[in-house]
Amino acid sequence: MGKVYLANTGLIKPYNEGTMKVKKALLQTGQGEVDVKAASLSADEVEVILLKLDQLALTYQSEAIATMLAEEVESILAAIRMVKDETKEPFMGIQALGSALDIAWLRPRNVGETNTLNHAGTAGLGLYSGTSAAVYSWLHSFIAGTDADIIPQQTMAEEAAVVHLGAIDTSEIPKVNAITFVLQGVPSPTQSMPFNIRRGLSYFDVPFVRFEKPIIIGPEKQQKLTLTPNITGDSKVELLSLLITKASLLVA
Repeated sequence: MGKVYLANTGLIKPYNEGTMKVKKALLQTGQGEVDVKAASLSADEVEVILLKLDQLALTYQSEAIATMLAEEVESILAAIRMVKDETKEPFMGIQALGSALDIAWLRPRNVGETNTLNHAGTAGLGLYSGTSAAVYSWLHSFIAGTDADIIPQQTMAEEAAVVHLGAIDTSEIPKVNAITFVLQGVPSPTQSMPFNIRRGLSYFDVPFVRFEKPIIIGPEKQQKLTLTPNITGDSKVELLSLLITKASLLVA
């Protein structure tokens, strides 16, 4: 058992279907509390989720990122229940198949996909769009003072949600210092990304910025994420965002 699991054993219990109030995450600019439709979760499903989040924390070998996940489990559970309300399918993690639910770190290629983040009409419009939206890297060349959309204006698929928790930049000299979220067409206050205030990067020391609150983009909800660079040049801003969707959409 890892840090996420051990810090959240009290959350391992059944959750009933119904309307729930989400307070610890931002779903809509200007609203401190939002009512959402949430599916039930069994105690076994919650345990599987905690174990999966422990596994995801190991991806970065960072105590700080593991702590972030451990402290935001309630918001992550809320997002999973929002997706499950649409799919009516259980959360099974690595054992999931077909329409059963799993969770993964958002990858660059997801930004251009039509079956999760982007519906037709916005595919390939993101900052990291490649040929046929085949995006393989977060690397991008920025121009100081010129905003760039890391995720274009788009609507989530009906069977997917994203939880934005933070970001890292592994480039030697980060170029971006701010991010703005536009939720349902309404911008939230810009958040600073002080990547320049950091220790030297090593395998066990991943510098990152944690957002003030988790930002949940639920099924069929709109978002746009805009980066503001203060230096011209290449940078590698990688979102620490969790994608929740059907297992069939997380293959490859």
